[in-house]
This record gives sequence, structure tokens and C-alpha cells, in this order.
Amino acid sequence: MAYAKAFATDSIPKTTIQFEVGSHDFGEIKQESTHKFSFKFTNTGNEPLVIVNAKGSCGCTIPSFSEEKILPGESGEINIEYHSEEQEGGQNKTVTITANTNPETTILGVFAEVIPTKK
Repeated sequence: MAYAKAFATDSIPKTTIQFEVGSHDFGEIKQESTHKFSFKFTNTGNEPLVIVNAKGSCGCTIPSFSEEKILPGESGEINIEYHSEEQEGGQNKTVTITANTNPETTILGVFAEVIPTKK
């Protein structure tokens, strides 16, 4: 379904999006922990903003967003949940946002240094 939605932006008037930050670093975190962050953005264009998809680079990075149109000048957020699970060391993850913007995709970064739990 998301694949079909990605092409749905071709017929929607284009707008622009501005994120407050393009990445977030959780710093040092423990294995098997969950962390949340909200990427805040503003529709800086002249047309309603339609986000059609948000996809994490792996199953440990889970984005969520409202499917409501964001009117010009209004703000919204992409919420992400990062699960460190059994990862170790430096982690560089991405969240790809697809919307009626040019370019159609925006890539956000998520970073962490996962510290192994002592067993």
C-alpha cells in the first residue's frame, strides 16, 4: 500500500517543508531500551502539505505521523520510536519522509551509542 501511495504525490500541488532539526542523537543508551523523539516541522509553502509515508531504515526505528493535511504556515511532527534491542556501538539510522514536496523525499537521521548490558 505504501508503494502505491508514494506515487500519489505526482498529482498533488507541491509545497515545501522545513524541519527544526534534521537529525537527533540519543547519545549513550542501554541495550534493550526504547527511546522517543519528535521531529517538528512547518509547511513553509503555499499549498497543503500531505505526508504519504514515513519509513525507518530498519525495524528498530519506527516512525508515526498524522495523515491529515498540514496547511501553509502550520506545523506538525513525525514521531519516532527507537528500540536498541541487542545492538552495540554506534548506530546510524534514517527515517525517509515522502510528501508532496520537491524533492519528494526528506531523510532524517537518528543516532545512538548503544552500551551493552552487563550479563
